[in-house]
Order: sequence, then structure tokens, then C-alpha cells
Amino acid sequence: MFNKRQYSILSERYFEALLGDFSALAWMVGQAPLIGALIILRWKSWQATETLYFVIALSAVWFGCINSCREIAKESGIYKRERLFGLNSGAYLASKVKILSMIGVIEIGLFYLMINHYLDTNLMSFLAVTALFGLYFSGMSLGLMLSRWCGTVGKAVVAVPIVIIPQIVFSKFVLPENTLKGAALKIEKLMVVKWGFESLRSCKKGNIVYDDYMVSMIILILLGLIFLALTLFHLWFVEEK
Repeated sequence: MFNKRQYSILSERYFEALLGDFSALAWMVGQAPLIGALIILRWKSWQATETLYFVIALSAVWFGCINSCREIAKESGIYKRERLFGLNSGAYLASKVKILSMIGVIEIGLFYLMINHYLDTNLMSFLAVTALFGLYFSGMSLGLMLSRWCGTVGKAVVAVPIVIIPQIVFSKFVLPENTLKGAALKIEKLMVVKWGFESLRSCKKGNIVYDDYMVSMIILILLGLIFLALTLFHLWFVEEK
């Protein structure tokens, strides 16, 4: 059963721990305007293209994944000890999701405000920000899964590029779209960035395709929930060595 009291206490404790490590928190939030500035520098003299949408989508996944990839692994000893005294795994994971999502709202907000101010993205802002937060959520969920399944901070951080690079490799931006066949096409459909990118493509001003947008968003959020379910499975059933 989900323990609401533990969830509240754990959320507060995690938030205070992040505030106590202000440099790490500043890095989490600060990477968004930094990467946003690099994107602006590259595209400032150009009209919005699908490549720009892909880079924006990939960036949002990166924010979520890199923010969360250490957050369970670094507390593995604490988690194991507190489990002996009745710690609820669902409440523990939900507290991470809550605080990291709050950071994500700030991060995605800063990121989109910068890009939309300096570049003509030609996107409907509300739909675009929603898609970017969906990408952040799925990236965050993927990072939490890595953090738990890899076991140590070092392994989890190394695993982030391993899961991010396929987002690029299995896309039409590396090779022409008609070269994605067989297994490669199936793998592409499992890539978080693909569905976030499709969401952004579907919310262009004057050409919004709501059906495509909703389908892409549903799949994007579903992938994030699957990652969280796998994380919770490991927290429940796999004992720490």
C-alpha cells in the first residue's frame, strides 16, 4: 500500500537535501539556459526546421535523464537500511518523481522561454511546453531506472550516454527515413525522443494536428510510466548486495 505520510516526509527531506547541495541544484537548473544559449547561437539566423525540433526534444530528455540518474544510486545504503524499518518503496520513488518534476517545470520553462524569445520556433507555446515536459518526464523516469538498475552512481552516469545516443542513431536525422527497416524501425518506435519530436511537429502554428499530437503524447508518457514501473519492480523485489 502507498504510504502518504512517508511520501510527504520523504519529499520534504529530499527537497531539503537538494537545497543543502546548492551547487548540484544550480547545475540541474542552470544546464537548461546554457544549452538553450548554444541552440540560439546555432539557429539565430535560420528559420525553424525539423532538425531544430529534434535538438530541442533531445535536450529535454537529456535534462530529465542526467538530473535523475544519480538520485537513487547515491542513497542505496540509506534505502537498504530504511527498508528494514518499513520504508514504503512506492512513497520513496514518488517523492523523487515529485521533486525532480518540480525542478523540471522550472528547467523546461527557462529553456523554452529563452528559445522562443530569440528564435521563431513557429510552435503553439502551450502544446510545445507540454510536449517538452513530457520529454523531461520520460527522460527523468529513464534516469531513475538507470539509477536503480545500475546500482552505483558511476555506472548510472556512464549509462546515460548509452541510452541517449540511440535516440540519435535510430532517427531519420542520421540516415534517410527509408533506411529504417526491420529491427531498426521497431527500435525507433521505442525511442522517447521520436514521440516528443512527433509531438512538436504536430503543434506548429496554423497547422496543428491534434490527433497526432495526442497519440504521440500518450505514447511518450506511457514510456515514462513503464520506466517507473521497472524502477519500482527493482526497488520491491531485488535486494541490494
